Order: sequence, then C-alpha cells, then structure tokens
Amino acid sequence: MKGRVKRFMNVGERLVSLLAGIILFVVGIVFFLLTLGFGQAGILLDNLKTLSPQERWWAFGVAGISVLLAILAIRMALKMQRVEKTIIHQTQYGEIRIAVSAVESLALRACKRIKGVKDAHVGVRADLTGLDIFIEVMVAPDLSIPQVSEEIKAEVDKYIFETVGIRVNSVKVLVTKIAAEVRARVE
Repeated sequence: MKGRVKRFMNVGERLVSLLAGIILFVVGIVFFLLTLGFGQAGILLDNLKTLSPQERWWAFGVAGISVLLAILAIRMALKMQRVEKTIIHQTQYGEIRIAVSAVESLALRACKRIKGVKDAHVGVRADLTGLDIFIEVMVAPDLSIPQVSEEIKAEVDKYIFETVGIRVNSVKVLVTKIAAEVRARVE
C-alpha cells in the first residue's frame, strides 16, 4: 500500500478495461463473421465450414458471449463515476453522512499535530463495524518509534471521536521513512 488507500478504479484500470472490451468486441464480431461464412480466413474458415450444426451453435454461443462481455466491459469503462463513499452516523436527531475523505483529512490533521511526524498518508476503511484507519508516516530521527506510533494512534482516535463522534476500531501505523537530519549551516 503506497500512498493513499485505493477505493476506486484508477485511470490505468479503466484503460485496460476499455481495451479489453474493444478487443473482445472485435474478436467476437470476427468470429461471428467467420462462422457465417464471410471473409477468407483460410484454414480456420475451412474448419468452420465443416462444423456440424451442433458445433456451429457452440461457435455462435461463444461469439455471442464474447460480444456481450465486450459491450458490458466497454460500458463499464465509459460509465465509471467516482462515488464518494460516506459513513453514516446515527444521532438522536437523525443520521449524519460524513465523507470518508473528510475523515482522512481529520486523521491527517491529527497526525501532523504529533511532534516528530514529518509526513503522513492516511487511508480509511469504513464498514458496518466502524472505522479502520491506516497511516503511513515519516518521522524525525532520534525518536522512539513505538512511542510515536502510540501517540499517533491515541491522538487520531481521540480527534476523530471528538470531531466526528465515531469510535475508531483500529489505527494501524506504518513508519515508512526516517527523515534526514537537517543541519544548520554555519558561515
């Protein structure tokens, strides 16, 4: 897990899905045309012409399924929309919806309050049981990593509860880097 936790299909995955759909579509159409006897495909066409009626139905089935899958894959790739995932919190006055990205921002703010945390990336997973927060941090040198990790966990849990009103199931901290020491330049 590098950087933020991925929640949505990224551009590369959409491109692959689109290309797969186009390829499946072309293969399906070519296969349909070949089984109908159009075109000159040499050995393949000769073999398709000698198919029994039952084998021909199987070929049409494979071609039909290929075209259907291709159309679905292309449609999926072109209609992908980013839907912001929300957390629903019930209060005495009704429900409150909080975007997961808002909780990520709050957790990031809580991390940066901790002395020695130089950089952080936060991911939040929300399900029916509550929130799980994953934090990757870069810390200053000469600090106790277990102590800083515990401070981060406690601060994030406390801050999320105070601002959002939801208890956090777990906070997992991964120290990915130790920051380089900055030395003052004497002239």
